Amino acid sequence: MLKIVIATALIFLAGGAWLSLDYLNKQEQAHAKEMHQGIVQARLEATKRVQTQANFESLIRANQSNCDAAAEKSQNEYMSIMQKAIPSKKKGQSVIPQGILDESAKILASTKVECQQISTAQLQKGL
Repeated sequence: MLKIVIATALIFLAGGAWLSLDYLNKQEQAHAKEMHQGIVQARLEATKRVQTQANFESLIRANQSNCDAAAEKSQNEYMSIMQKAIPSKKKGQSVIPQGILDESAKILASTKVECQQISTAQLQKGL
């Protein structure tokens, strides 16, 4: 009889331990699932931030390229006006004085610097 009681007690203890361990296992699995979902969400958010930043930087570079192109176009138009205004010394060709060429180069350089400053300010403001 004592053996039966001990065996029954051991069976109940083993069953209780098994149920307890099963409950702890389910809790750990739920916790691991939540953690995994959090990691997946964090990855998605990080990817989204990287993509947004890349799009923003691409937009800034495009704006700067457009600004530089507009500056060069303005310089070309200025030089074209100067060629029309200066009398030609050779057949069909006008000779533009070096001072005007230097001034044109300075204006172009300062305009490109302004474009760069605008782009840098936009990057700093946007990031």
